Amino acid sequence: MNIPDFQSLAAGEFVVYGDLNCPFCFALHERLFAWNLLDRIEWRLIVHAPDLEGSSFSMEDQSLLANEVFAIHHRAPDVPVNLPKIRPGSEAATRLMETLDDLPVAQQIKVRLALYRALWVEGRDIGDEGTLTDLVSALGVEGSSTPAETPAEKSSAWQKEWESRDDFDRRIPIMKRASNDNLLLGLPTEEALVDFLKGERTFFVNDAVCVFQPRPITLVFGSLENLWPLVVTIRDSCEVLHFSDVDRCRDMLSEHESVDFLLIEYEFASGEDYDLLSEMANARGVTRVVASDTGSDAGEMRALQSGAAEYLPVNRSASVLSARFDKLVIERRKSVSMEQHAKFDALTQVPNRREFQARAEQEWRRLIDEGGGHCALLLIDIDFFKAYNDTYGHLAGDTCLKQVASVLRSSAREYEDFIARYGGEEFVLLLPGVTEDAAKQIGERMRQAVLAEQIEHKGSLIHSGHVTVSIGGVSAVANAGETPGDLIRLADDCLYRAKAAGRNTVITQ
Repeated sequence: MNIPDFQSLAAGEFVVYGDLNCPFCFALHERLFAWNLLDRIEWRLIVHAPDLEGSSFSMEDQSLLANEVFAIHHRAPDVPVNLPKIRPGSEAATRLMETLDDLPVAQQIKVRLALYRALWVEGRDIGDEGTLTDLVSALGVEGSSTPAETPAEKSSAWQKEWESRDDFDRRIPIMKRASNDNLLLGLPTEEALVDFLKGERTFFVNDAVCVFQPRPITLVFGSLENLWPLVVTIRDSCEVLHFSDVDRCRDMLSEHESVDFLLIEYEFASGEDYDLLSEMANARGVTRVVASDTGSDAGEMRALQSGAAEYLPVNRSASVLSARFDKLVIERRKSVSMEQHAKFDALTQVPNRREFQARAEQEWRRLIDEGGGHCALLLIDIDFFKAYNDTYGHLAGDTCLKQVASVLRSSAREYEDFIARYGGEEFVLLLPGVTEDAAKQIGERMRQAVLAEQIEHKGSLIHSGHVTVSIGGVSAVANAGETPGDLIRLADDCLYRAKAAGRNTVITQ
């Protein structure tokens, strides 16, 4: 496409949050470089996966990385990107950029471009200090010998803002317009990026993103001095919280849903405290590890019989302790991933049909308990999707499904948690407390959002030549004599009528 002249853009008008080990951020960086706009963009480096290490790069990680690179080949074919062997941690490279904060912008861009290309074109490990030294030496640049306090504080503030802002959704890349806070989430098409830079789009979101992968949270109950050899080995890969008071540790377990590991010192905990914390950890799905200052058969037997995942004598070598805990982290990530997969559709990353049905029943009962209120439901079907697969292939079809799911989720706005993949090319949206008129407005907004995405579809019989959706919807007052299944059947009838009316339309009752 013909790219407009954006040279009149004011420097700093647009801000990007990105990570060096995110391929979507690389693709956006390359595109802006090709358009000669990087000197007008403030590029804020953040770390989206602080626990990444080569030793814990699992087969699931490899699969995710390969899918991300494939998505770029499809969405940004103009950007040359190669699949690296691993996704290295980006902390060291980000610290390197902090040391260069006093350099002119042009030189900072030069280094950042080299770092991105080293990983995503050449496949080099930018988490390796030797690789970073070679890169900087080859470029002939030199900044401060150690990171200045101000750049480090800026990086910390960027990281905090990215993690805490709800509308950022902990995704990257993110582009923000400084003057009005308009947001672009994810890697856009060229057309969408142009529209955003021109101010014709105030909000854009799609599935071509990397998401935050927080470090595991580990609660340590015991003497920090006694457990120090183990704490030293895990503190770089985990967020460590220490407690010597059982009540405070119990409260943290009870109130914090994101705890991954509970590490109990065997000699420190009384029998009562040991049993109490063990039962709470088991009930909340927290992986429990029992550590011992010296190690004993009695301690190990009690740990294993009570369901502990591991018994670790801290007098073992640091390499053994590290290897055992790394194994636990990998297993934890797999179990959490499996739990998520049980609730979410693996392709589109929205809830699956089973999770939707459970949530719909829960909301229906809530409305009945509150005296009965309206509940609406929309069925959304991608028009001529079989023709799309026949025209472009099933891999492209998968990408299309992901894009449509992302558009539907963002246009659902406050109801985004109630969108689900119902099967094949069909999605469903539950709208608790919504009347028919409001449901039709939401459906029309979603229909227009999918069309505005301009996903090419030469096999469609719709005159636009782009992907469209047909939507059927219904609203009813929740009552004990009906179920969400009745809403599905009525919405399906409306969907049939929408297709019969020529598709790319919304019909409700």
